[in-house]
Amino acid sequence: MKRFAAAMILVTGIAAGCGGNKKPADTQPQAEITPVQPAVAAYTPTPAPAPVTTVTPEAPTATVVATAGGSYTVKKGDTLWKIAQSKYGDGRKWTQIAAANPGLTPAKLKVGQSITLP
Repeated sequence: MKRFAAAMILVTGIAAGCGGNKKPADTQPQAEITPVQPAVAAYTPTPAPAPVTTVTPEAPTATVVATAGGSYTVKKGDTLWKIAQSKYGDGRKWTQIAAANPGLTPAKLKVGQSITLP
């Protein structure tokens, strides 16, 4: 029983000693802590770059105007195709020249010959 009593005293002393180690509450009032917001820079939008416009020049177009009822004098190296190309802008129209000149054959064109242009 002596051991039990000694253990009780020991336990009581430890328990009493633990309770006595508390620190007294601070007597000074604490300053209120206000959270600091980070500074935000003003938003300035960057202007959009000007759109790039590419201008592609158009290919020049030849305007060929045929004179209705006109005549043409055959030159060296001329063919009905070349005459139609130069006067109408389309060599395939040589058949219209041939039709406007009855008896004219492409193989018998002569330098200085006058032909009718439709």
